[in-house]
Amino acid sequence: MAGQEGPGQGGAWEDFDPVWSPDGRRLLFVRGRVVEGALQARTIMSVPADGRGPVRAEHTETTAAQVMTPAVSPGGRLAYLRVTAAPAASCTLVVDGAAVPVEGDVAPVPPRWVSHDELLLTVSGQFRVVRPGVGEGAQAGPRTPADSLPHPSAAPAPTPPAVTIPFTAKLPVDRPRYDVKRFDFGGEGVRPVRALHLPALSPDARRVAFAALDALWIADVAGGRAPRRVVRSAPGRYVLAPSWSPDGRALVYADDRDGLLAVRRHDLASGEEEVLADGGRVFPVLSPDGGRLACLDLSGNLVVRDLAAGTDKVLAAPLGAGGLPGRPSWSPDGRFLALCDRNRLNQRFREGYNLIRVVEAATGAARLHAIAPHASVSDRYDSGPVWSPDGRSMAVISESALWLLPVRADGTPDGEPRRLTDEAADHPSWSADGRRILYLSAGRLRLLETAGGSARTVPVALDYRRPTPADTVVHAGRLWDGTGTTVREDVDLVVRGGRIAAVEPHRARRAAKNTVDASRRTVIPGLWDAHTHPWLSTYGGRQPASFLAYGITTTVSLGGFAYEQARLREAVNAGAMAGPRLLTSGELLDGGRVAYSMGRAHRTREGLRRSLTRAAALDWDFVKTYVRAPGWVMEEAARFAHERLGVRAGSHLCSPGVQLGQDLTTHLQATQRLEFGHATTATGRAYQDLAEIYTATDFRLVATLFTSTPLLGADPALAKDPRVTELMPPWDVAVVQQTAAKAPTEEQLATLRREVDVSRRVLSGGGLVALGTDAPLVPVGLSLHMGLRALHRYGGLSPAQALSTATVLAARAYGAEQDLGTLEAGKLADATVIDGDPFSDFDSLVRTTSVLRGGVAYEQRELVGAYERAGGAAPRVGGRPGDWLEVGRQLRRDSCCDMEHLLDQLGH
Repeated sequence: MAGQEGPGQGGAWEDFDPVWSPDGRRLLFVRGRVVEGALQARTIMSVPADGRGPVRAEHTETTAAQVMTPAVSPGGRLAYLRVTAAPAASCTLVVDGAAVPVEGDVAPVPPRWVSHDELLLTVSGQFRVVRPGVGEGAQAGPRTPADSLPHPSAAPAPTPPAVTIPFTAKLPVDRPRYDVKRFDFGGEGVRPVRALHLPALSPDARRVAFAALDALWIADVAGGRAPRRVVRSAPGRYVLAPSWSPDGRALVYADDRDGLLAVRRHDLASGEEEVLADGGRVFPVLSPDGGRLACLDLSGNLVVRDLAAGTDKVLAAPLGAGGLPGRPSWSPDGRFLALCDRNRLNQRFREGYNLIRVVEAATGAARLHAIAPHASVSDRYDSGPVWSPDGRSMAVISESALWLLPVRADGTPDGEPRRLTDEAADHPSWSADGRRILYLSAGRLRLLETAGGSARTVPVALDYRRPTPADTVVHAGRLWDGTGTTVREDVDLVVRGGRIAAVEPHRARRAAKNTVDASRRTVIPGLWDAHTHPWLSTYGGRQPASFLAYGITTTVSLGGFAYEQARLREAVNAGAMAGPRLLTSGELLDGGRVAYSMGRAHRTREGLRRSLTRAAALDWDFVKTYVRAPGWVMEEAARFAHERLGVRAGSHLCSPGVQLGQDLTTHLQATQRLEFGHATTATGRAYQDLAEIYTATDFRLVATLFTSTPLLGADPALAKDPRVTELMPPWDVAVVQQTAAKAPTEEQLATLRREVDVSRRVLSGGGLVALGTDAPLVPVGLSLHMGLRALHRYGGLSPAQALSTATVLAARAYGAEQDLGTLEAGKLADATVIDGDPFSDFDSLVRTTSVLRGGVAYEQRELVGAYERAGGAAPRVGGRPGDWLEVGRQLRRDSCCDMEHLLDQLGH
């Protein structure tokens, strides 16, 4: 800024945590410098309050730590906190340039001077006043400048004992009461398909292509005939994102039949197919002349392939991470591509606005455009922008409505956007003449006439029937039914129609069509992963298959793309996909700024309500708000979840969440943006107030144990398991092998003990804890076993107590205990078979050999065998062979479980 000369003015920097000097003449603040893409905050600066003088460096921290929350005493003494990241997490009080010994756990809460020499801190869950001395272990400087802040007249007396301020209070909690929905987990009968995934209107506007039931279909826009299936995927694979060739004679789409997602062209007349691009490519679209293919690689790079020459050109790298950018769209003249990307606003926080990014196809030169000031495209998936055939406008989804943005030939906005719908809208596509736009609205295909603005529903008559499982008897050598601690021996689990008919002593030659010989094995209720995110647009069919292979029969999505999740749930229910049953949610319902591509941005109540109409139409099983959602979003979303859906609602937040009517927290140690209500301290500890919320109310905790991943290094053989080497995608193979090669350090284990101790305390106090992983931010399936080992080995839980968090307690947490969680007569036959006895050797739990999901058997060897020798080649990243570890880093970069970014974790 002009007139603000002084040190630290060059390069990239960010200022935060301002505080007044005692005389009001200067402002002190922390200046962080951006070093190799990360914020290094170690200097406290000051500037005249009117902004018209030099910026001065008041103090620079010399340790490798981050500085935050400076405070200046009336006498001019400078205090601040310095923090270090996990696994050596710490929060230290610094006064006059020297660390002040404070007995206990200093919380990252701004210190306050209450006199010339006394500071109010939060320590170990209590308010404490300390009187840091000068001398005797503390140096007498630095202080703020002599010409602006007075020095104390004399050094303070030696430090007296700290004084704890007694504090008690009652938090009034009015818990919601509502009828919990009865989940549609089983039973016969025909059900309509709700999820027409990523529909695309044909150039002549007569047909629509879409994905459903793990296949590609074409339906007539006029209706009257059943859709025609044109591509069918194998049960362990995934197919998505159809788009039309310019002449309407072929579909271009992505699938993972060869291991990694690849782009194929399917000729509709002959059925012939050819691979256009492989090595991990998604969201394909042909150029207007059909000669070039634009798509995204697995790192989010926008890649254009010259089909005749067979060469690739990287036009643009993603601006951030947290998922891929949106699907690209060509300009009519083929000179430009537009897509949705995020402009991370600073390095302190991950969030930014979802903007329109226009990239010149010849040079890669790019520009960013907002559809309106401080407005976001709804999400970075398939919410546009989609270029109109005449090049004069773009269709885009914002506030969950369809808008038309006037643009010039180069994509620059050329006027105010015009809202075309009051109803919810998703996934727009144009007819070739520009007269019609197809979009999804709350589960219905809608065709809009752009001239008159009227829309009609496109009828699609597609349904499915659940397969009826054969009657089965499982002969268990040992059986734990999940209701207590007793392990029974030599037991028959009798299954009829997908439900448990009886659990009885073994009887030879018991009549059944199928038998499962687990006479030398242990049978337990099917495992749950209570916190996942479907990321099939990168993982493909490997993600659901990996869950089954590790004994997980139920997963809960706590955020993903709404139609993708509904499609996945239907495909699993119909037997078209090999995967666990899925409790769905929608996108992360957020405020105006977002981080993940699956975050849904909202600034208005109307926008939120449009998003929630989709929840009713797609029958969500959970509603999640995210870290920048204001209180009104959290409250309205929770009310909708309870009154309209009968399902749980939750977020990262504990005390704000319980007061706003939510049912659970999805993390303790993850991103939080409010200035209050943080669940844990910088070191990962929690105190009496938090524990009582979970034990004195019906509020629930999903334990997502990020810090358990280093336990792979205590059992390196896990990295050689075929479920890793064959079934996991190569980027997860690389991270598992890298992690397993290093024994966990004492610092890592200490951090893990602190994290699991919170869950132990909640459980011992009668609270409800369900175990989740946040997969695939951590390796799918395997990470649940690391979390269970952590609870048993470092939390002191018995095998039955630990297993309860991934069985019966998980089912209760989401209101599904009538059907799932235990092996009792009348419940669904979800069971996991283990080659070992986890009640005498808990580590043997990971040796899951098969599962029953609703009476349908899946063998680990068959799930793994479907992917043997598939997808092990080098990836194509940026048009060149790439490094799988780097692909994994990009996929997880900026994620909420990246423990290297402590300031971001604290919501600093």
